[in-house]
Amino acid sequence: MALWRGSAYAGFLALAVGCVFLLEPQLPSSALRSLWSSLQLRPAPPGPGSPEGRLAAAWDALIVRPARRWRRVAVGVNACVDVVLSGVKLLQALGLNPGNGKDHSILHSRNDLEEAFIHFMGKGAAAERFFSDKETFHDIAQIASEFPGAQHYVGGNAALIGQKFAANSDLKVFPAVTSLGLNEQELLFLSQAVSGPHSSLSSWNGVPDVGVVSDILFWILKEHGKSNSRASDLTRIHFHTLVYHILATVDGHWANQLAAVAAGARVAGTQACATETVDTSRVSLKAPREFLTSRSEAGSRVTLNPDEPVVEWHRDGVSFHFTPVLVCKDPVRTVGLGDAISAEGLFYSEVHPYY
Repeated sequence: MALWRGSAYAGFLALAVGCVFLLEPQLPSSALRSLWSSLQLRPAPPGPGSPEGRLAAAWDALIVRPARRWRRVAVGVNACVDVVLSGVKLLQALGLNPGNGKDHSILHSRNDLEEAFIHFMGKGAAAERFFSDKETFHDIAQIASEFPGAQHYVGGNAALIGQKFAANSDLKVFPAVTSLGLNEQELLFLSQAVSGPHSSLSSWNGVPDVGVVSDILFWILKEHGKSNSRASDLTRIHFHTLVYHILATVDGHWANQLAAVAAGARVAGTQACATETVDTSRVSLKAPREFLTSRSEAGSRVTLNPDEPVVEWHRDGVSFHFTPVLVCKDPVRTVGLGDAISAEGLFYSEVHPYY
């Protein structure tokens, strides 16, 4: 019955729009699009039984505070002002017209900025580039800062992470490094810079392959992380991309990483949507439903289960925790999101007493 009712509604709507077009052929196309948009049937928003709802509920059950609370935290020293506005509108204000995208390792001009913006926008990826021309950079920054509706926020990794921790506890800050937070561009650049695994990749093709990411994380910790024969203190990497996160840790140094990776993924959706809790009607599950845990060796094949959203695997003294992200459909603020993810994951992490 519901099927017939839905078909009847669809037929009636098509007939109604057709009649309007026949009787008023000069009606603006924008009006017709608006009419059709207001009439067309929409699926009900996802509820508790949807994959998004099940995943959010599972996160809430998994995310618990560490048994041992932090007393001291290592945070770098940097701060700036983030100016947030539409990139397209900024290009228009600079007198630039859309053209072909092209990556530039260093930006020298407004045209370089335009080409790099279009290149990475087409890939749906974030990017950071150095601007070599001081005067041109300051001109662009001033135009952006004074643009109507531009928003200004405290920026810089240290300042943002420090704010996050200050809001949750009375931690002291001191200079030391044991953990890294990396996005997909930074991770691939590290491997390319020193001819690491999969360094022949020029860029990611869509969603970064989980097996490839896992191989690079493993290589960083095994070749450059803490060991008896190396002075490095690095024992933890929090990788985050749009649709999933991975926490990789050297065994014996960290605990509560299941909760930590879930907390980082949860805050990605809530902060982007500017909500206190996960609103399942405003997010969607876009992570790969199946993936391999490695591409350089015989990795396991994993099938994602929203009821058990954190997947764990181990590889020669390194533990991995993977979880999907509930991606905000209409984000309000994404600037500083990576720092919020890293801080939230670190806040829920527990370091072993003898470390």
